[in-house]
Amino acid sequence: MLDLLQTGKYGVLTQQKLLNTTSNNITNVNTEGYVRQETVVYTSALEWGIGETITRRLYDKYTQREMFRDQGNVGFYDAYATGLNTVDKLLSSKDTSMATQLDNLFSSMEESVHNTTSTAYRQELLTQLQTTVDRYNTLNYNIKNELTDINNKISDSATSINDLVEAFYEVNRSVRNLSDRAAQTDVGLQLYDKRDMIVNQLSELVDVNLTVEPDGAYSLYLGNGQLLANADTYAQIKVVKDEADNTKRSLNLVFEVPAHTELKMGDSAWGGKIGGYLAASNEMRQAMRELGQSALALADALNVQNKGGITLEGTKGGDLFKIPQPVAGVRVNGADNMAMQLTFNEGEGSDIRSCDYRVLWVNDGGVAHPRVFMVDADGNETEIDSANINQERVNGDLLVEVKGHGITLNFGNGTQAEDLADARAEFKVQPTLNAAFDLKANITKPEDFAFASAIRVSGENMVDGNAVPSLEGVYMTGPNQGINIDPVTGKPQFTTNAPNYIRYEIDKATGEGAYVIYHQADDGTLTELGKADDACNGVDIFANTDWIDQDTQTKADTNGYPGYEVSFKGTVKNGSSFKIEINTDGYNDNTNGNLMAGIKQEGIVFSTDSVRNSITEDYADMVSALGSAVMSANTDLKAAQAKCEQSQNLFSSTAGVNLDEEAANLIRYQQSYSACARIISASQTIFDALISAI
Repeated sequence: MLDLLQTGKYGVLTQQKLLNTTSNNITNVNTEGYVRQETVVYTSALEWGIGETITRRLYDKYTQREMFRDQGNVGFYDAYATGLNTVDKLLSSKDTSMATQLDNLFSSMEESVHNTTSTAYRQELLTQLQTTVDRYNTLNYNIKNELTDINNKISDSATSINDLVEAFYEVNRSVRNLSDRAAQTDVGLQLYDKRDMIVNQLSELVDVNLTVEPDGAYSLYLGNGQLLANADTYAQIKVVKDEADNTKRSLNLVFEVPAHTELKMGDSAWGGKIGGYLAASNEMRQAMRELGQSALALADALNVQNKGGITLEGTKGGDLFKIPQPVAGVRVNGADNMAMQLTFNEGEGSDIRSCDYRVLWVNDGGVAHPRVFMVDADGNETEIDSANINQERVNGDLLVEVKGHGITLNFGNGTQAEDLADARAEFKVQPTLNAAFDLKANITKPEDFAFASAIRVSGENMVDGNAVPSLEGVYMTGPNQGINIDPVTGKPQFTTNAPNYIRYEIDKATGEGAYVIYHQADDGTLTELGKADDACNGVDIFANTDWIDQDTQTKADTNGYPGYEVSFKGTVKNGSSFKIEINTDGYNDNTNGNLMAGIKQEGIVFSTDSVRNSITEDYADMVSALGSAVMSANTDLKAAQAKCEQSQNLFSSTAGVNLDEEAANLIRYQQSYSACARIISASQTIFDALISAI
């Protein structure tokens, strides 16, 4: 009888635990973060058939880890695509695109050039030029606004991550302190659920990995392996504004326990939504740089060409655009009184790159000199060959020309290279980031377009060939060039010994031909200035000329001289010649205007060291690259969402509550409970019968 009573008692208590677990599962079917529980019963002959009961959470830890990774991927691609989508629409929309406005500008220019004396066409061109400037300004401004929104989201995400990491740390410590028995109680199991729920929320914001320690605590790591939190310490994210770029945010990890430690982290370390926002912000800043590069290249090309012509008022053309300069660099190391400014070199707009620069002064072998690095959109650096760094002092200013990049660095009047090197002075500068916003129109009158050429060519003696002389363009004027502008009248004039006469001559002794360059004085006297080899075929004669120093009669170094270019196209016979003359009556001339209109098709925007793209090709490439990035991100997002949904369903199939299954268990445990209760009732009946028999 006692055996029956004991068996019934333990049976009722065990079934009660099973019923409690099942009831708990049913009650929490819609509770966020709840993991299905199971009570396992072990048999024991020592305890009347019922041994230890253990309540545990049912889930697949490997599937859970995979779900965390998948949720991080979804967060990354969603944030990345969302961040870039608006910028992509701004650059590609017909209403806001630069492509549309550039077409309008050059179409108006072509019409104005064909009607060179019409102020109405010139006024329309002036309007289109101002609209082009406004479009560059507006695009840069709007992208910067989107960048501000992204930076705010980065800060908000960092705050959310910090709150979750701190909460994780507290719960993780509590879990570690649980005893084995306490871990099976409702409180213990709820702590486990809460900890997993926190990690689940974190996995959407940042890429995380987990390891389980022997004491049951979690160690939480970033995707790159950097510890984020465990039961002994945790880190907080510090959002840092870049000292050289107030539009850039970087993230550092700060550990307060056991001691204050701050770690600089790269943008690629994070993943999740915050990593997607960081990646999108880098792309947006690069779009601003490329837009600035485009604006500078266009402005420089049109400025130089317009200055090579004559306006409707008969004076030399001026700048059509105000190019932003100088651009201040930011000193990040060195003495407080040291500064740097960057200027864009006139006529070198096609060399300007869409990158930032870092300049570090060093002292090598007693020689103070700067090391200059290009910095790309991802922060990767490439050092520029020292052979392309030219250091000199001009009018007291210490200047460093970066050859092939279209820029010069100015370290100020009186600044000594040795002082900069001793202080290891370091500067950062972003030439093109805000250039599109800072660009301005420089002219206010339609007459200021210099469509007439400062010079003209005319065939003097074509012999019996069909050669035709042509003016390729005037690119530079000044006292050291072939053409100078009178400061009083503003009109062009030849400088001393300027090349103004070309004749094709065949050497009788060798039979080899050459284009011989002369200066023809007013009395007809010819002074030989140099020769262009026959191999140039009469194209760009001055660029192929070996010039003669008139003082020493030796080869002269006159790169870029004389600032204008001519060609002799067709069949050239011995003695064929042509003159170059000042265009004294250029009122109805559109030679320079045609060259300005032709800039649309010329390669004026830097692509590689050997390739320059046209302004429209460059913009199309930029929009295409950004559009491809957005499309790729959207495609990756859909794939990540599908994979994440699969892993979530797989995790839920084990960890989620199935009401049908729990209802069946409820009936089964109720029946078992009733049966065990009947055993107690039967033992009571037997006991009563025995008492009665006595």
